[in-house]
Amino acid sequence: MKNLSLIFVVGLLLVGCANEERGGSSSMVRIAKKARQSGNSEAAISFYNKAIAMEPNNSEAYLGLAESYLDMKLLDAAAEYIKKAENAGGKLARAAYLRGKIFLLSGDNCAAEKEFRKSISLADSMNALGAVLDGRGEHAKAQEMYKKVIAKDPDYIDAYNNMGLSMILDGRYKDAVFYLENACSLPSVGVTHRSNLAIAYGLSGDVDKARETYAHDFEGDELEEKLAYLEDVIAAKSQ
Repeated sequence: MKNLSLIFVVGLLLVGCANEERGGSSSMVRIAKKARQSGNSEAAISFYNKAIAMEPNNSEAYLGLAESYLDMKLLDAAAEYIKKAENAGGKLARAAYLRGKIFLLSGDNCAAEKEFRKSISLADSMNALGAVLDGRGEHAKAQEMYKKVIAKDPDYIDAYNNMGLSMILDGRYKDAVFYLENACSLPSVGVTHRSNLAIAYGLSGDVDKARETYAHDFEGDELEEKLAYLEDVIAAKSQ
């Protein structure tokens, strides 16, 4: 009976250690994601590697490493970790999306489009596919993609931003203002979104609103440079 009790206790300890290891690996992945979101790719890589040291088949960590290396434009390293994620049983749709980003950054838009279509269930892939279509001048098709992204995730700021830019390319400046205002109402708004909105205001004829929007992020000579650039954009569009 004593031996049986001892085996039972040891078994519990082993299960507890395994659970702790999985929890530790998941915790490292969560910390890595936060580091990447804050723009600290090197810290993210360090934490993802710690997760893999704890759990060598952690596909989420491999995908996270691929994303981090993509952020740093280290495409070969990103491709290597996408393969490792797939070998570890990672999410195929996510891997296809990331591979599409590699092709896009490499200038192979056709290969990128194929990968994005393989992973079309993802909002990220639909958004990226919209950007590819906009690049081909197929603005109506691109806008349909962005609408699908927004329907899937109403807080997806890049879809609003891309929709606004697509409307600008399409000459629909007031519609562009609508979508870019939505982008700028979201918590993750940044200077790029506000600058795009300022351009949309200017092109729609409201230069005062454009100045006010630029003034959130710029002042003095820098603000005047932005307004001078906007004047050039307006002049080019009116030709």
